Amino acid sequence: MKRFVIILAAAATAGCAALEDQQQALQDLRGDVRDVATDVGEVDGSLNRVSDRMRRFERSVDARLDSIEEQLARPIELPPPVCEFPDVPSAEPAGAACEALEEVVEEAGTEKMVVGSLERIRITPPGITINARIDTGADSNSLSATNMVFMERDGEDWVRFDLQTGDATYTLERRVSRFVRVFQQSDAVGARRPVVQLRVQLGQILGNFEFNLSNRTHLKHAVILGRSLLMDLIVVDVAQEFVQPLPDGEG
Repeated sequence: MKRFVIILAAAATAGCAALEDQQQALQDLRGDVRDVATDVGEVDGSLNRVSDRMRRFERSVDARLDSIEEQLARPIELPPPVCEFPDVPSAEPAGAACEALEEVVEEAGTEKMVVGSLERIRITPPGITINARIDTGADSNSLSATNMVFMERDGEDWVRFDLQTGDATYTLERRVSRFVRVFQQSDAVGARRPVVQLRVQLGQILGNFEFNLSNRTHLKHAVILGRSLLMDLIVVDVAQEFVQPLPDGEG
């Protein structure tokens, strides 16, 4: 009998220990479940934040695309060439230059000047001759400019920049007429460029025209002549090059 009681007590003690182990395991399991639930909640919150950012980004892109489409839908208004510009000194009197340009414009009504896809132009100052690509698909004229430094003079914006032609580098300073944003296929945001006026001679045409400045040293041509200069003055024959004679250095 005594031996039986001892065995029964041992069995009860072993059962209690096993029950405690099971209860501890159950508590540990519940803790693990709570940890997993917390992790899942954090992941869910992160996903919600990412989703919100994606929706804001999509709305921003849609708004930008709408703005670009609206700008593309607007009619292009090209300014006429400006003959008088006191900030650009010239060896030729401004009156004579204006008369020469007016004669070209008057003759353009019956017979426009023919140019090729590449032409030589003269920029004064500094009085250099440089090749320019004639681009009927471009809205405006563009000139390669490096090391641009913006400054203020008498309350107006000015820019100093370098123009590279072959092995020579010319430093020019011009008053900034305005800033424009130019969009390209690879750049939906667009680049902000300063616009200046330069005195240019192309064949019979001599006057001051607007050019936007950008670094074109990685491109083949430093100068692009667009529709703002070509309109009402020039007919482009893309099959030819250097149709007009080399500027003689006057003006």
